[in-house]
Formats: sequence, structure tokens, C-alpha cells
Amino acid sequence: MSKKTRRDDVHLQRLKTEFPDIHRAFLAGEIASARKALVIAGIEPERTRLEKLKNSWAKATDTERDAFLTWLAATGAMPAAAPSSPSPPADSLNSERPIASGRYLLPSTIATIDTIMARRRLKPQDVMREMGFAAEDRSLAGALGRGASLRLTVIAALEGWLRINAQG
Repeated sequence: MSKKTRRDDVHLQRLKTEFPDIHRAFLAGEIASARKALVIAGIEPERTRLEKLKNSWAKATDTERDAFLTWLAATGAMPAAAPSSPSPPADSLNSERPIASGRYLLPSTIATIDTIMARRRLKPQDVMREMGFAAEDRSLAGALGRGASLRLTVIAALEGWLRINAQG
């Protein structure tokens, strides 16, 4: 069960004052969850299947993700790819191969970035500067060193940076 936040309290209070019938049904157990009651009242939007998939993917372990990707490839919904294959050479990087899984860089992408940085004698701060971000932004260093997540804008900029730098 998720941790209750102040936002939850505010929404439930609003449900109680503005939609007393729905609140009563929720308390009586006729509505299974607070989220469902908030959706019925129109306070919260219904989550799409895509949002639910993204949420599940973010919570999945690496093993579960690999198993899911294997299943996807087996059903023909996605081209087959070896989940734990060695990283390809930097010059084979193209725009069709993803560089991240959600907000996390793939191990092959980290290896490619490390290779380019070593070849050009760059630090993560230099790469951030080249992509148009503040050099003080330590998010790339965290993603490369600790596997931390990145903002989607950084991932998008990194795709372009990799395309340019993987060639030379």
C-alpha cells in the first residue's frame, strides 16, 4: 500500500465535503479504493493503460524487465534483442536503438558514453555543457556512476550528443 500524503488528505476532505454520497459509499466499502472514489467524483483523472504500463515498468526488477522484453520479442511485438549482450561499438549507435529504459540509461549506453568521454578526455560536466545544460548539473555523473535516473530532457539531448560523437 502506498504512503498517504498530504495531497491524499486534501482530496479525501474535498470528496467528503463536495461529494458526500460518494464519500459515504467509499467508507461503507461499496467503492473499493480511495483512488476509484476520486475518479468517480471527477477529482482525479482515470489513468490510461500507458500510464499503468509505465508505472509497472518503473517498479519492475531488472529480471522482470528482461523477461518482459523476451516475451515481447517472442510475440513478435518487438524485434528480438539479447538483454545482456555486450555493448556494440560506438560507431554502430543509431537513432532506432534506445539509449534508456524509462529514465535510466542502459548499460550499453553508459559504456558508449564512457568510451567517448575517455577518447575526448571529457568529464560529465563537459558533456552537460556541450548539451546546453549547466556544468554544475551532476545528474549525468550520477547516472553514469550510480545508475541514477535522468530527466527526459537530458536523455533527449544525450541521444543527439551520442549521434554526433559516436561518429568521430
